[in-house]
Amino acid sequence: MSTTPTTEVAQRAPLERTIGLTGIVGMVLLFAATIATATNEPELDASTAEAAEFIKSLDASWITPVEAVADIGMMVLLWFMVGLPLLLRRHEGEVPVRSTVAMLSGALVAAFVVLDAAYQAGAHRSSELDDAQLAFAYDLDQIGFSNIWLPMGTFAFACGWLMVSTGSLPRWLGWWGVVAGIALGLAQMSGLSGAGWVPYMAFWLWLLTTCVVLVRTPPINEPTSRASCEGPAGGGWSVSPKIR
Repeated sequence: MSTTPTTEVAQRAPLERTIGLTGIVGMVLLFAATIATATNEPELDASTAEAAEFIKSLDASWITPVEAVADIGMMVLLWFMVGLPLLLRRHEGEVPVRSTVAMLSGALVAAFVVLDAAYQAGAHRSSELDDAQLAFAYDLDQIGFSNIWLPMGTFAFACGWLMVSTGSLPRWLGWWGVVAGIALGLAQMSGLSGAGWVPYMAFWLWLLTTCVVLVRTPPINEPTSRASCEGPAGGGWSVSPKIR
């Protein structure tokens, strides 16, 4: 019996785990750096004086390297947000619309995290700006942050839809992504307040769970044009393209 398919699966096995691990490492770096720099961050409806005071507190020598760690974490996470749709694309069909939308959504999230510099710019010139200008820098970052909830939700929705329709990953995980994605997109209207944080946390828990599933689950086998691999007597065995 030919062992070619087994060899192909063995070669691809580390890919799923690697993509899952990049998601876990990226989230750890991103959240650790964000929490370190935002321990006293006020709410969006904070007064001008409170917002300005927060921006001023960011003018410290240790802030810049910590923010760089957050950017690195986001870029590591981007490997996951591109890799997961590519894994799911194997089963999508000839026109991979959903996986493409998921990848573009992930790129939009990464672009905001890495390129947004409202906090840094305000802190850099904090001694020359009045409270209203510093508060504007604060609002610019916060409102921009709420705006990326939509592409985050689109990423979860598109990936979840693929999981449900193809069974390439557990369907319960797909439904979680679909529901969390829709809820997070709608939560953008709440403006970082109240119940809007529930779908936001549900998204990150879904992302983490997906990473763990990829690390612990056998590889997502790529569909093959050959239904089976023939043995010496003409018999064969098939390679399932899905994880049930």
